[in-house]
Amino acid sequence: MTASVRQPRTIAAATELCERYAELDGQIAAIEEQRQADIAAVNADADRAANDLIAQRDAIAEKLEPWWPGAAAELTQNKRKSIELGGCVIGTVDGRATLAIAGKEDEIAARLAKLRWAKNLVRIKPALEKAVILKATEGKRAVELAELGLSRKPGVTTFFVKRAEQSGTRGGSR
Repeated sequence: MTASVRQPRTIAAATELCERYAELDGQIAAIEEQRQADIAAVNADADRAANDLIAQRDAIAEKLEPWWPGAAAELTQNKRKSIELGGCVIGTVDGRATLAIAGKEDEIAARLAKLRWAKNLVRIKPALEKAVILKATEGKRAVELAELGLSRKPGVTTFFVKRAEQSGTRGGSR
């Protein structure tokens, strides 16, 4: 049920609306706090219920891992890395290869950039220094920057109202 709210015409009327807003926001915060407490309690119950099951599952996986290499060839006929067995998929998967870098990456990149054959191995990406350009749009290069499509865009003014987070929230100027 949504209450009818009229636009205030006086400071006293606006103060009353702000006080009601603060009360409502406080009630909403209490509801959210209770929600978080309820969620935490449900999560704690679920964790307690699952802990023993998780430990059992992990113990089984711990025993299957060293068994798999010896049994894999027979079970897969060396054609696959995994199979379905007893309601599970069991096997191995190769991790993705990564680049090992012995040394400082920026120094290696600088050395590669100088080699004709390695130009495609190094990324050189120009980027705008937006904070510096923003200041420059009000300086002597403003016209040239505008010709390039760079100009200052003012921020948007946004109305807000929120409950004050200190004691004395309900005070007003009447």
